[in-house]
Amino acid sequence: MILPQPARLRALIGCTLSYRGQPCPIIEVLEEGPALVLEESGASAIQANQYGEASRRAPRVHTVSVWNVHRNGANPLLPDLPALLAQLDAR
Repeated sequence: MILPQPARLRALIGCTLSYRGQPCPIIEVLEEGPALVLEESGASAIQANQYGEASRRAPRVHTVSVWNVHRNGANPLLPDLPALLAQLDAR
C-alpha cells in the first residue's frame, strides 16, 4: 500500500471506518505517524477535568496508526482503509 500525502489523507475526515467492529467517523488526521483519530459512535466515557475529578461525559476517541507494526502495509485494525483510499483515488 502506498500512503497518500497528508493533504490527501485529510480528505478522509468525515468518512466512516470500521474499527474493532464499530463504525467510527474519522475526525482528524495526524501527520506524524500518520494516524487517524476516530470517534466511537454511541459510546461515551467520563472525562476528568485538570484536577482529575469526573466532570462530564465525552465521546470516546481512538488514535490509530495507518500503518501496521512493521510499517509495510495497512493497519489490520482498519480493514476498510484500503477500499476507502481507493475510492479517494477514483474521485
